Formats: sequence, C-alpha cells, structure tokens
Amino acid sequence: MEFGKKLYRLRVERGVYQKQLASYLHVSVGTISNYENGVHSPDLKTLCRLAAYFRVSTDYLLDRTEYFFPIESLNQPLVNRYTTGAIVNVLLGLSPEGRQDLVKYLTMLAACDKNGLPPLSAVQPGPTHVPTEPEPRETEESAPGED
Repeated sequence: MEFGKKLYRLRVERGVYQKQLASYLHVSVGTISNYENGVHSPDLKTLCRLAAYFRVSTDYLLDRTEYFFPIESLNQPLVNRYTTGAIVNVLLGLSPEGRQDLVKYLTMLAACDKNGLPPLSAVQPGPTHVPTEPEPRETEESAPGED
C-alpha cells in the first residue's frame, strides 16, 4: 500500500484531523494533504515523527512490513526476563518442524486459555489490522465522518 494511503488510513482510524497532525509536525494542512495524496513524501525526520505519533514502525509506514508496532515493543518484557524480541529470536532459530510444533502448541494454549483468547490464526495476505476507508480527498481538511 502506498505511503499516502497508509497515512490517511492511520489518521482516520485514530480519529485525527489533518489540522491536528499538521500542528504536531509543524507543517501546513496542505502538506499533510500532499503526503496523503502522494504528491510529496516526508523527509526522514518527519517520517520518524509520524511513526512516533501513530506508534507504528517506520518500516510499517514504508510498507516494508505488516508488523506495525514500534521497534521498542520488541524490548517489552513478557514473562520473567524474557522480552518480545527474545521470544521472536527463539522462534526464528527453530527448525521448520519446531515452528510447526510451536504453532500447534500455541493453538492449543489459546483454545484452553481461561481468558477466552481467540485461536491462533494463519497469516493472511495483505493488511489485516487496518480497516478499509475511503480514498484521500483533495480537500484541505478531511476528517472521519466528514462528507
């Protein structure tokens, strides 16, 4: 997905007006509109500020990954002294058979969890976490629910 469409969808999903985002970035509303419509791209500093504002990774904004959490989330402690990143590293170090066994085990744990977690689902092509929204409009100020 193009950067502008991804930015638009994040903004609409979070209920943020172009004016609010422009104020945070110290740019004009027209600049935000140009980003969303693919006329211009942000510089690196602005890209990093956008990622921080929406709490996503720059790789997600640039469509390099569907993993949308900021990179800092890999340092988040899960249990004891294990972080999310440490668990991912162990997972990536497993053989294909070991990965398959882990998925089976995780599916069983999710099914048995007393909090009623949904079962582990397979990876689906395309983004699954960003709802479909209308395309960016050419107006200076667009926001959720405006027509």
